[in-house]
Amino acid sequence: MAINHQVGETAGAIWNLLERNGPQTLAQLKKKLDGNGELMNFAVGWLAREEKVEIIEDRKTFQIRLRS
Repeated sequence: MAINHQVGETAGAIWNLLERNGPQTLAQLKKKLDGNGELMNFAVGWLAREEKVEIIEDRKTFQIRLRS
């Protein structure tokens, strides 16, 4: 499967999880989606670039949340 397709599928899974469960840390997303770390990073970056999510620094980690 092409990496672009995998990134798109992962981005969709992240978006759905955030819609159901609210803001999550990157570590929480990786655990809940049992995702490949690098692929998850690509997908979060793509969602951020498309202005679908916000990445907020929270102490020593980052929270990912849907843009309103």
